[in-house]
Amino acid sequence: MKFVTGLIVSAAVSLVLMVAFVVLVGQVCGSSGLSASGLAVPIQFQPDAMFQSDIMRLRALPAVLMQGGFEPAQLMALQPVAASSSWVTNFLCTIKATDVAMTGFALFLVLTLTFQGLIQGAWMRRLLLSSEHSALVVNEALISAQRAYVFLREFRLNLIKNPLNEEIQICTIQPIWENTGATPTRGGRSQVNWKFFERSVPAEFDFPDFDEVGNRILSYDDYKPLIVGPKATALAPLIDIEPGVLRQVRDLQGRLLIWGWVEYDEVFTDAGRHRTEFCYQVAVTGSPMSWVGFTQYRAFNGVDDDCMKEPTLLARED
Repeated sequence: MKFVTGLIVSAAVSLVLMVAFVVLVGQVCGSSGLSASGLAVPIQFQPDAMFQSDIMRLRALPAVLMQGGFEPAQLMALQPVAASSSWVTNFLCTIKATDVAMTGFALFLVLTLTFQGLIQGAWMRRLLLSSEHSALVVNEALISAQRAYVFLREFRLNLIKNPLNEEIQICTIQPIWENTGATPTRGGRSQVNWKFFERSVPAEFDFPDFDEVGNRILSYDDYKPLIVGPKATALAPLIDIEPGVLRQVRDLQGRLLIWGWVEYDEVFTDAGRHRTEFCYQVAVTGSPMSWVGFTQYRAFNGVDDDCMKEPTLLARED
């Protein structure tokens, strides 16, 4: 379709130029034509001896006339007047119809090749851009499939009960991180916290980080490093919950939250830093208390852009 369009456009442009040229030639040579060609007609002949003697006498005629009293101006009046036509007019008025047709055909070929070259160039450019876009999409898909993706897999729960009444005496909770990607993490940091809230969780609670003795962590270097291999898991620190806290949770005297986060880089150097957050509420039932479970809390659960807090940027050690 594009080839046919190029041929049609080339033919139309060539036809318009030919018509314009023919009109121009008609205006220059159509009405009056050439008054004189201004050019000598090349006629070849073999003069005889008598004709050569006549020519010699004609050449000597101006001198004889001048001896007879004729002035040079009168002699100039006797000479034929040459036509005052320019070379452009001579050129235009001597062009034949076949010359115009051949020129138009040559112009048609030139325009056809030009249009086809432009069309092919535009098509190749679009093809190249499409190939680059496809390669970018494939590369992004490959990176997305291979990159590290760390999230909370589960809570490992360890309960030690009283053998007499099966009541929980010791409760140990350990979060487990899992990397479902095909590449390991780099520069990982993680933190897990827990807190018992009497009655309800305050609306302005900002999910801070605490150390082993309950003080807020203020330096990023105080966070524990985390390395998770491809398709592997990593254990977070243990959380020991006292039986008295569990009884309060069972009796609905307050809420117990466990929250944490992980930050890490990929092996792909042009990727950003990732962050995953989680927060669960502990549920306790039974009388005597014998069961502990977890429900996802309404806040502080997200990945990357859905997280409540921004990841901390670390300098890569390449």
